Amino acid sequence: MNKELNRKLMEYAEEILQSNVCPLYKEAGVIHESYNGQVSALGVSTLMIGLKATLAVYYQDKPSGEDGERLYKRKAYRRCLLEVIVKMLNLKNGTTYTDAFDFLRNVMPNDNTPQQEEQWKSDVVNCSVALKQVIRTYKLG
Repeated sequence: MNKELNRKLMEYAEEILQSNVCPLYKEAGVIHESYNGQVSALGVSTLMIGLKATLAVYYQDKPSGEDGERLYKRKAYRRCLLEVIVKMLNLKNGTTYTDAFDFLRNVMPNDNTPQQEEQWKSDVVNCSVALKQVIRTYKLG
């Protein structure tokens, strides 16, 4: 990833983190400390075990039950990181994925070309690096 792309992705990450719809916050101005490690692991996992396997693992980690929305504030869920990455990809590529599920529906089929899969893999890794750099500037708790 070149400096210009990294700078742009960091701007996208900052824009999403500053928005009112970012799911990473524990409370106003404080991001769950666990996201610091989880976002680092996202890129490494993508490179080590592959994009599809990593997305499956991250997507499955979410609160369940009737109190799902309230539980987002208690614990860091990896699916929340995917939601931010998907928003970053939408800004970077001009795509219109509505959420992580919509992104996974496009990535998971086996009829994608190797070039498409390599581009998604590269995009996810690059976005995770930029998001990691930006998260470090926030108060973690």
